[in-house]
Amino acid sequence: PTVQGQILLHGQPVKGITVLRDLNYGDELYTDRQVTGSDGHFSFPAKNIRVKDSMFDTDVRHGLFVEQGSEITRIFSISNLNTLDFKSFNTLLKNMTCELSNPELGYDLEPDPAKPGVYLGAISKCSFADESVVTNKEIVE
Repeated sequence: PTVQGQILLHGQPVKGITVLRDLNYGDELYTDRQVTGSDGHFSFPAKNIRVKDSMFDTDVRHGLFVEQGSEITRIFSISNLNTLDFKSFNTLLKNMTCELSNPELGYDLEPDPAKPGVYLGAISKCSFADESVVTNKEIVE
């Protein structure tokens, strides 16, 4: 999905910070980078990576990180088997505000009616413009 967000530190936009997007599909890794603008905003275009057909499930992950010198901080991550193409994931990633001083929260997400029984969750320092798909959130200890 398209990813759009803003990086803040103590409520102020962070200009010129590098945001990394890691997409892991089994043993394949795709990474790209964006630098925040003067208002702390960043965006990544949608990127589709096909998983090779297999008789086994493939672990897929989508992570967003902030790079500050030699320090890398996770701001968002999701993972599942075989696909991340779920309405709830796409809804969250459309408009996120990531406050670097926030603790990480665990998010339980609305299940996809087309894929019953599949648990959907995320870990993030971000808040989301549309949290209608969030069924529960709590601090990750």
